[in-house]
Amino acid sequence: MRSSLQLQFLKDRYVALPYLTTLVTGVIIVLYLSSLLFDSSLPLSFALNPTAILHGGIYRLVTYPLVHQNFVHMFFNIAALVPVLSSFEEETGTIGTAGCLLLFSVLPGLAYTITSLIFSSNLITLGASGWVFTLMAYFSLIDYAVRPSIYVTPSIPIPTWSTPIITLVIIALLLPGSSFLGHVYGLLAGYGYGLGYLNSGKIPQQVILKSEALLLRYNLTKAIPRFISDDSASKHRVVIDTTVDAGVPSGSTSPVLSPTGDAGLGGSGRAFSGQGRPLGS
Repeated sequence: MRSSLQLQFLKDRYVALPYLTTLVTGVIIVLYLSSLLFDSSLPLSFALNPTAILHGGIYRLVTYPLVHQNFVHMFFNIAALVPVLSSFEEETGTIGTAGCLLLFSVLPGLAYTITSLIFSSNLITLGASGWVFTLMAYFSLIDYAVRPSIYVTPSIPIPTWSTPIITLVIIALLLPGSSFLGHVYGLLAGYGYGLGYLNSGKIPQQVILKSEALLLRYNLTKAIPRFISDDSASKHRVVIDTTVDAGVPSGSTSPVLSPTGDAGLGGSGRAFSGQGRPLGS
């Protein structure tokens, strides 16, 4: 019985994927294969290079999560990204998730670029683990609303929202060549999104609904496999309400699930503390 449940979980998280998750995974794989077969400099051409951005390479703020240094880097990033991204797409919708991925790429990328230029550093970074850390941070806030603490020992609790930070530190220690700064900015984007500070950067719901209506008019939603509409996603959506004063994690407020959210989603199988790969090497 347990093995069948595990197989079903793996099928849900790695086989029956929503459309955008499948598309992003496919693009990552195609770009990697293209770098092997046609142009070995492709990853560096799409990577986040602070100096290159100043010289017209603004597109790199969008492309750097899609390219990887080698097969191991790509494999572990995909393995870590697929579960969190598919869950996010199921509760945000395909179009909304596309906008969020753009936001989660550009904001950390800009922060990384500005910081690098200020400190005269030109370290190139690439890989999808920035997205992984962003989504881990977001889901840790949802888990925190349902289960405020987890116990590392029978007597030592830690706040659930801090688990991505612990993962960040562990990866930095095990992989000292990883982009610690890129991962930090990825985490900050996830916490900022979960607490509502990035709402102005999201695609307005009216735009999403009009886009979906246009797709529906031409019967394209049926042609797109596993397309998640906003209406379908709203049934799984969890809203983090930060208006209740409970003291943590921001110092003054604690996120709780809105009555419109499904509390069960936060506590059952949402602890995505698995290992991600470095944003760069």
